[in-house]
Amino acid sequence: MTPNRLIGKVDQLLSYFNRRVMDVPDGFLDPNAQLRLNGVPYETMLGRGLDEPLIRLIARGPAGYRFAAKAVLRALDTVLATREVFEITPTRATGQIVLRGTLRGSGELFEEWLPVELTLTPAGVVKVADVRVTDAALTRLIVARAR
Repeated sequence: MTPNRLIGKVDQLLSYFNRRVMDVPDGFLDPNAQLRLNGVPYETMLGRGLDEPLIRLIARGPAGYRFAAKAVLRALDTVLATREVFEITPTRATGQIVLRGTLRGSGELFEEWLPVELTLTPAGVVKVADVRVTDAALTRLIVARAR
């Protein structure tokens, strides 16, 4: 996949997210793509092993993205995610996503720059997606989601 095509798919994913649509652009995420938060695989956060079939089914690829995105969207009454500059090589894409919105139940403004690292297959499909979020930002989202 060319760098421009990958960026187009990132932008399309963010457009879906901003509209609260859980679609994932075709050919963006490998069906077995591992999703990580601050370097920790999503399966581990669910308290399960990396090789448990049921956990892999809900924690990987587009299904894993939808599961995680819904949690973030539940914490935000309004949302706008935008892409900053990404650097792309044949095996990796790194950049930042800016996540803005109002926290559910409080109306407080939320704005965070989230470093993103995508590991790519030889075909340019994402096989690992790691998003970095500060502990303070995570806490604000968790509290808002519980309201």
